[in-house]
Amino acid sequence: MESAVNEHCFLQPHWRIIARGFKTEEWFNEGKAVGTGGILMPKPLSLRKDQFYYRFASSNSSHEAQLGGGWWLDFENFNKIDQFAKKNVYNIRDAARLMLALPYDWTRVDTLVRALLVKPLKAYAGEGKPAQGAKVGYDNDTAWVPTQHIKISQLYIPGLFIKGTKPQEQLYETVFSHITVKSLL
Repeated sequence: MESAVNEHCFLQPHWRIIARGFKTEEWFNEGKAVGTGGILMPKPLSLRKDQFYYRFASSNSSHEAQLGGGWWLDFENFNKIDQFAKKNVYNIRDAARLMLALPYDWTRVDTLVRALLVKPLKAYAGEGKPAQGAKVGYDNDTAWVPTQHIKISQLYIPGLFIKGTKPQEQLYETVFSHITVKSLL
């Protein structure tokens, strides 16, 4: 069996800290465990090649942020959100925001990325934690709690984008094919 191209990330503890929703810059620079959202108990998981993976993103984000962001879903969990939206007459944007606990100040949730995994990759997987919205603005200090009656397993894929790495050498450029970016507006 081929080893995951991001296997080295699972030897570096800061990736698991990010998966748990902590801000590593503040953690390392100030010694504070500041964070919100993330995965409750992230467990390493080998992702299946030749499967599609999904990501909700913002249209005002850069290409690298849309494709290189670490937060993804497998088909089964994306489908749970889609079916919930249809059954309850929500648009998929609102269903994703509700089920994944995505504050307004984090993302517009107006873009859906779908990508076929073509190389072995690992992720941290698990149920999402509550997230805290911004104290001012549209969120107005709202606590966002993932739906409790329908559990969604989120994926955090470390190493897809590394600041300072050349664009053509970014991991997201080499592990995915058949990428579609669709507006949800």
